[in-house]
Amino acid sequence: MDFRILGPVEARRGGEWVALSGSKVHTVLAALLLARGRVVSDARLGALLWGWDPPVTASAQIYTYISRLRKHLGEEVEIVRRQPGYVLRAPGARIDVVEFERLDRLGREALQDGRHLEAQALLTEALGWWRGSALSNVTEFLLEAELPQLEEARMFALENRIEADLALGRHEQVTAELTGLVGEFPVRERLRAQLMTALYRCGRQADALHTYYEGRKVLVDQLGVDPGEALGATYQAVLGGELGLAEAGGFGRSGAPAMLPAAEGELAGRDAELAALTARLGSPDGRPRRLLVTGMAGVGKTALAVRVAVDSAEHFPDGQLFAELCRPDGTAKDPGEVLVRLLRALGEPGLDGAGGAGAAQDRDELVRLYRARTAGKRLLVVLDDAAGDLQVAPLMPAGARCAVLITSRSRLARVTGADTVALAALDDDDALAVLAAAAGRDRLLADPDAADDLVAYCGGLPLALAVMGARLAARPHWPARRFADRMADPRTRLAELSFGDLDVRRALLPSVRRTTPQGRETLAALAGWGTEPFSAREAGTRLSLPEEAAERLLESLVDGALLDLSGLDPQGLPLYRCHELVLLYAASMGAHDTTAVG
Repeated sequence: MDFRILGPVEARRGGEWVALSGSKVHTVLAALLLARGRVVSDARLGALLWGWDPPVTASAQIYTYISRLRKHLGEEVEIVRRQPGYVLRAPGARIDVVEFERLDRLGREALQDGRHLEAQALLTEALGWWRGSALSNVTEFLLEAELPQLEEARMFALENRIEADLALGRHEQVTAELTGLVGEFPVRERLRAQLMTALYRCGRQADALHTYYEGRKVLVDQLGVDPGEALGATYQAVLGGELGLAEAGGFGRSGAPAMLPAAEGELAGRDAELAALTARLGSPDGRPRRLLVTGMAGVGKTALAVRVAVDSAEHFPDGQLFAELCRPDGTAKDPGEVLVRLLRALGEPGLDGAGGAGAAQDRDELVRLYRARTAGKRLLVVLDDAAGDLQVAPLMPAGARCAVLITSRSRLARVTGADTVALAALDDDDALAVLAAAAGRDRLLADPDAADDLVAYCGGLPLALAVMGARLAARPHWPARRFADRMADPRTRLAELSFGDLDVRRALLPSVRRTTPQGRETLAALAGWGTEPFSAREAGTRLSLPEEAAERLLESLVDGALLDLSGLDPQGLPLYRCHELVLLYAASMGAHDTTAVG
C-alpha cells in the first residue's frame, strides 16, 4: 500500500488508485498518516475537520469517515479505536512524507560530511517525492495546521541540495533556478546568498551585489530588519573576492552571461509559435535575426520568449542577455540605464557605483562600448516589453552573429513582418489545460460546467487563467463553482482576476496610459459595443466621425494592443474586435471620465 500527502492526499494498492471522495475523508486519512503511528484524538480530528466550531454530531461523523476509510483501504490497513481517538497501522506501507524525511536526513548528513555528490543525489531524490503543494485536497483547518512545517522542510531540503550543487561547481546550472526562487521567496536569506554565490562564480559580480542590495531593501521594507549573518558574510565575500571566481575579469565561455529568468511550465497552445521562433534563431541565413513577439497585455509574450531563448541557448555559447525595458508601472526605462546593466553583465569594468551613474549620462559612449563588447560574439539578447523603436535602437548588438528577441505590445518598424509573431488568446481546450495544470484536472472534471464558465470568463488570456489557476490552487477546499459564480458578474470580474503580484487590470493599465486622450475616449465608447467584429464605417457612425478618422483611431488602438484585427468584411475592409476583458476595463473607466486610467 502506498500513501501520498506531498501533493493531493492519495492511496494506492497494487498499482491502482483507491477511490476516496470528499475533503473530509482525505483530511482524516492525512491526519492519521501524519501522526506516524500515534493516536489522533477525537478532539483533534474535530478541530482539523471543522475548526473551532464542530457540529454536535462530530463524533458520529468521524466514525462514518473512519468506516469509509476501513472499507476502501481494505485489510492491509488497520484503523483501530484507541481512546481518546484512532490510530492507523499499515505494516509495510510506503508513505511519501516518511520517504522524503528519510532521504532528507541522509542527504543532510552527507552534506555535513562533505560528501557533496552523494548529498546532491539523496536530496534530489527526496524532493522528487513532492508532486505539488502538499495536502491540496484537505480542509483549510488541516492545511493551516500542517502545511507550513511541511513547506519549510521542503525549502530546507531544496536549499541543501543547491548548496551541494554549488560545492560541485554547478553554479551555471542553478543560476536560473535560484533567480526564480529568490523572486518567489524574497526574504529567504540563504537562497539569496546562494544566488549571489552562483552569480559571482559566473563572472557576474555586479549582479551579485545588486541581488544583495535588493534583498537588504526587501528585508527592511517588509520585516524591518537588516540582513543576517549568512547574507552579510556572502556580501563581504563578494567584495573581497573570496567566493572562488575562476578567472577574475575574464569573459570566456565559462563566464558567459546567463541572465535569462527561469522558464515556466508547459506553454499550452503555443507549439507552432515556439517551433517557428526556435527554428529562426537556430538557422542563421545571413539576414539579421531580429524577432518580435507581440500581442495584448497578459497574452504570454514574455513566457514564450523566455522558453524560446532557453531552448535556443546552445546556439549562443557567448551568453544570453535579458533586460526588462519597462518598470512595473509601465513607464519606459531610459536606454542608457538598460545599457549599463547589459554592459555589467558583459564584464565591462568601471560601471559599478558612481562610475555607472556617470557613464549613464553619455549614452553615445555606452552604445559604443556595447557594440564593441558584442561585436563578433554569438549572443542572444532578449528585450522584454519594449515601448517602441526609439527605445530599442540603441540596444541592438553589433554583428550578424548576435540575435535579438523582443517582446512588445506594439509592432516595431525595425522588425519585418516575417519575423513578427502576434499572439492571440488561447482556445478553450488550451485554456482548460492551463487551468488544469494549476488546479488539478480531477478538480475541474468534477464540475465541467463550472470549468467551462471559468474558461469563458478568462477569455483565453493566459494571465487571467494564471490568476484563476493560482486562486484555485490556494483554496483547495473551495469548489470550482464558487469561483465561477464570483466571476459571473462583469462589474466585479476584473477585481476577481487578481492574486498576489498577478493582476489583469494592472497589466492592462500601461497599454491604456500609452494611448492618446482621443484613443481613450474611443476605448470608453467601445465598452458598450460587445465583442462582435465591426468595421471602421460602423465605428464612424457610432462615434459621429468620418470613416477615415474612425479608422485612424481604431488602428492606433490596434497598434497599442487594445484592439484586434478580426478579418475582412465582404468589401475587403478590415474588421475590428475588442477582447472582453479590455471591454470590462473600458467600462470601468467611466463614461464621463475618459482620462481616468488608474
